[in-house]
Amino acid sequence: MTKTATEWLNEARANGADWVDKALENIALQLEGEASDKHYPCLSRVIMCHFSWVDTDKETQGHKYWWDIYKSIENSETKNSTP
Repeated sequence: MTKTATEWLNEARANGADWVDKALENIALQLEGEASDKHYPCLSRVIMCHFSWVDTDKETQGHKYWWDIYKSIENSETKNSTP
């Protein structure tokens, strides 16, 4: 089932993710909300594709910050989908 980026991020927030506000801020700044209705198959794809990591605050975020979050989510999704 696909969901919008905002739906995936709100679900992540409900599950305790503390980085969701940063992701939403990046999306708002970079895309000006125009692509917020795009659907994704999973949360890791939202993090990978919905905003540019290099265009985030270099002091608090950047590529390594988002890469670590992406890999953590991807590993969790893989673990949860393996029978």
